[in-house]
Amino acid sequence: MKAVIDLGSNTFNLLIADIKNNQLNVAVNLEFPVKIGRGGLVDNVITDAALQRAITALSQFKSYLDRFEITDITALATSAIRNASNGNLLAEKIKEMFDINISIIDGIKEAEFIYNGAINSFKLPNDEILVMDIGGGSVEFIIGREHQIIWKQSFDIGAVRLVEMFKPHNPLNPTDIENIKLHILKTLKPLQDELFKYPLKTLIGTAGSFETMVDVVIKDLRVIPNSLSKNAFEIPLQEFEVFKEMMLKTTTEQRLKFNGMLDFRAEYIPVASILIEIILEMASIKKLVCSNYSMKEGALYSMY
Repeated sequence: MKAVIDLGSNTFNLLIADIKNNQLNVAVNLEFPVKIGRGGLVDNVITDAALQRAITALSQFKSYLDRFEITDITALATSAIRNASNGNLLAEKIKEMFDINISIIDGIKEAEFIYNGAINSFKLPNDEILVMDIGGGSVEFIIGREHQIIWKQSFDIGAVRLVEMFKPHNPLNPTDIENIKLHILKTLKPLQDELFKYPLKTLIGTAGSFETMVDVVIKDLRVIPNSLSKNAFEIPLQEFEVFKEMMLKTTTEQRLKFNGMLDFRAEYIPVASILIEIILEMASIKKLVCSNYSMKEGALYSMY
């Protein structure tokens, strides 16, 4: 078995698994709400409190690595750590305490792993697709066709980063929504230029906010989405609209009461829903697929 540790801006993840006949056989799949970017994303610094949360998560991960006697470990740090002035110090601290080597990867490499995860989660359509991963610090977009990546880019408009930048009301008011939308649209001009070249129909959203959407649609809206595999679901666009309105019109406290809502996503999911809405409109998407596979699964597939 092999392991991938994903040190994201909102969550740290541990995946211990092997792959046989191109199928992922999972032994451990943990998600820990470290919020490494909290309080420091805008200033590009990891706070002392965030560092302590990271150490707590890694100590738990190390116990699983030792229990399963895993020696083949890939640990990947993304937006918050790669942009932080003290990101290398965090990596050195983890190496010193846990003997785990952290690779701080750029957004392009992150996008490649994300795409590799998405294409292994279900049978892809035969035309071009757009893959989207909403992280805490950044959002990755990949245009591809089957196993070929046509275009990829990472943008620093992750959900946590946007919340820290705009400090929206709870719930968001129309001015909050407008200001956030304008910033996103301005930032995503390179993506918009690329989308003019390709007649895309399908958006594949990976992990995180998209998994939460599926859970809320099933557990709170009482709608059963079309299962494309055990790791991918199609959400009707009209159900996304209902989900989005729920996220934008409720407070964090109200969202915490939803059956499908994870506590550490409740604060940021309204901004994530704005991001998704913009992409659905920008690319004239007809089919929205939510994949459970993302960077860590893509990284694991690349190890075999």
